[in-house]
Amino acid sequence: MSCLSILQSTATWLPFVATDTTDDAPRTGITYLQVAVLYKKSTQSSFQVKALVTGDFREIGNGVYEILFSVAELNTLGSFIFIVNGNGVLPIPALNQYVGLAQVLSVTAYTPATVVLPTNVVTGNLLSATGAPLVGEAVSARIMAAPTVLGTYPAPGLGGVGTDIVAAVTDAAGFFALELLQGAVVDLVIPVINYRRTLTVPANSTDNLFDIP
Repeated sequence: MSCLSILQSTATWLPFVATDTTDDAPRTGITYLQVAVLYKKSTQSSFQVKALVTGDFREIGNGVYEILFSVAELNTLGSFIFIVNGNGVLPIPALNQYVGLAQVLSVTAYTPATVVLPTNVVTGNLLSATGAPLVGEAVSARIMAAPTVLGTYPAPGLGGVGTDIVAAVTDAAGFFALELLQGAVVDLVIPVINYRRTLTVPANSTDNLFDIP
């Protein structure tokens, strides 16, 4: 007998297999009116009768069916046992008794914490050969490798950071600023001056790109 893991206080379809007592062949075409269902929560000492309605029962195929257990029936943590038998309405042959087992687990609601990452605003100015500002020129940095960061859910531990592209364009003074993750390895490209380099972003709040060793 397998054990399914299900969530507490969440309506859930649980499967059972219907087989004949004569030859254990799968039994198809059964309706909710032809079976009797009992269930027991972990805190209950005896089985309870589940009153089936048409919306609680469905056939999957090849002798497999599902029964919908309600929020109220699944509101207790721990083991949940259900038993399915054919009743007096079911034409012969009879059904083998089916015993199903599930483990009801808790759902912990949480609000993800915001992780504040340390960044460095890397700046610079682009000028032409005559000293005029280069306006509207693209500057980009692709993160090639990022450091791990400390997370808080479900327990404190390390988490990863995506490899994004950070881009900017120069303003009227030829100035640009890129906010980059400290410790990240970036591939920095400035096409207008044929500039490209790979660097590790320093652990400072700001740096001039052209001063970074």
